[in-house]
Amino acid sequence: MVTDDSAKAERIRDERRQRRKYLCWSIIKISGCFLLLLITVINVWTTVRIKDQFATELQELDEINAAIYKGNRRLNSLRESNVPTPVLSAGSRKKNEVLKVLSIVESVEKAERAPKHRENQVVILGKGFIMKRDFEIWDYTFQNHKFMVEKSTKQDVAQRNHDNWAVMVCLDLFDGKTHCIEPGELPTLKRYQKVSRLYGLRKTLWNKDRFCETMSTALNGFENFTEFVFPCWILPHDYEDLIKQATTKYTKRSFILKPTDRGEGNGINVMDNYHDLANWKAEYPDNDEVVVQTYLPNPLLINKRKWDMRTYVLVTSIHPLRAYMYRDGLVRFASSKYDANAKDGGKKTAFLTNTSVNKKSGIDVEDLTWPFPKLYETMSQLGMDPEVLWESIERAIVQVLLSSENSFARQFKKLQNDYTCVNCYQLLGVDIIVDDTLTPRVIEVNGEPSMQLSGEKDSQYDFTKKSMTNDVVSLLFSHDSFSRPLTADLTELELSGFAVGYEDFGCSPRDDVCLSRANIKYLLDMKKEQQNMGGFRRIYPSKTGDYFTAFLAHLETKMPYGTLTSTYRIHKLVTALEKMSKWKSNNDVEASYNVVPSKNSDMDEEED
Repeated sequence: MVTDDSAKAERIRDERRQRRKYLCWSIIKISGCFLLLLITVINVWTTVRIKDQFATELQELDEINAAIYKGNRRLNSLRESNVPTPVLSAGSRKKNEVLKVLSIVESVEKAERAPKHRENQVVILGKGFIMKRDFEIWDYTFQNHKFMVEKSTKQDVAQRNHDNWAVMVCLDLFDGKTHCIEPGELPTLKRYQKVSRLYGLRKTLWNKDRFCETMSTALNGFENFTEFVFPCWILPHDYEDLIKQATTKYTKRSFILKPTDRGEGNGINVMDNYHDLANWKAEYPDNDEVVVQTYLPNPLLINKRKWDMRTYVLVTSIHPLRAYMYRDGLVRFASSKYDANAKDGGKKTAFLTNTSVNKKSGIDVEDLTWPFPKLYETMSQLGMDPEVLWESIERAIVQVLLSSENSFARQFKKLQNDYTCVNCYQLLGVDIIVDDTLTPRVIEVNGEPSMQLSGEKDSQYDFTKKSMTNDVVSLLFSHDSFSRPLTADLTELELSGFAVGYEDFGCSPRDDVCLSRANIKYLLDMKKEQQNMGGFRRIYPSKTGDYFTAFLAHLETKMPYGTLTSTYRIHKLVTALEKMSKWKSNNDVEASYNVVPSKNSDMDEEED
């Protein structure tokens, strides 16, 4: 009995051992199958990656070959037309050298990208009544573009070390120091962060007296120009020079006086006799300074009334310059008929176009303001060419912005020696008046144009503002890559005879330009922005950039010592790139601004 029990127990132990053995082998087989499957997946993934990488390299080589082909075609056409060009062939830049350029461009672009968890974060902050006026439209616009918008304060943003946003919309009447960000913090921002403020604008263009000072400094010593701003003086400091000019150069001109601390047309007076200027203090007892300008004797009249234009200009870089103008804006009329012979300008409702002044006359605001297309249509009916006017307006605005660069550069150097406000952009309101020869002049620059919505159904003004702010965001905040298209453009340009050098490789005295990484960032932004301009048209750089070459050479002499970059230093390159560009919206005023061609003009369509 004992023996049977022992045998049975031994049998059970054997069965258990067999089951454990079977289980172990099963686990080993399953593990082996899983490992084999994992190896297969890894092999497939690796194969796909290698294939994709190979395809990418082929694409890069195709793009480079295309650039080389286009460059050689351009070179051959130049040779056939007997235009002198440098000896250059496709072999002069080896493909691996082009790939080295691409690697630099890609590394610059990569450094500019925001982390995924930050790229859509927007903070809006600023002064109370400006926030109340303009918050709605910017909140609406950014949310429409899938940004996360937070209404914040300067203190709250600073407590988080400026680490919680990609875009700061500053709604303030100054440079942002009071309500948005300390100037000293600007150079410390991440490269992907953007602030809607050009540091130093108040001290350069926004204040009437600083606008006068900036323009006078820039134009001093440069006589060969079409007048794009009015000659101006600041009293009492410039009184002696004003009287000297009034008795020699401007003997038949009246003068307009403006207080430096008021807006909406308040305190503006016209004096026909320069002798009256000695008593300016009697007119402005509470002001330490006033701005004096020559008064326009021959304004272009429509329906016998004086008018001016509020244009909208987006500056995405000021040092070097890159700027865009919007296709629509506001034409503002005086409510009374203009009388050229009236003493001291006559009624203010005749010589001032400010809506705040003229709406008190009882005329509907709709009759005091026109959209641009209505102006174009009226000019065409009167036999004038709106395209000629618009090109002149663009040039005038560009010259004002170029004139301000050295003043901005001096203020940037106070923050950091090589600082260029690379994180900055700003939407400006630029006021223009036109004389009867279709010569425009910039009156003043407003750094915080009203974006307030009326709320009225089917309001054309609200539609224009919403369209414009939408185009601002589209233009500025693309996440697409443009390193390869830019490299192809630079390759094509070099193969056409333009010598491009790179600081990373070392530049030659024979190079037409030596590109730093900061210059490459500028070119990448330029390429990115032109893809989504919407209703904006780039006014600088432009295909007609040669017009500004002599003026830029003059302005370069006024740059502060030790300046590392300027518009002048890359002007030749960006103008050449624009001439090579096929973007019609960068060249066709009629297409960009919906200009109605004059019946008396013969405008040929430009080739794409």
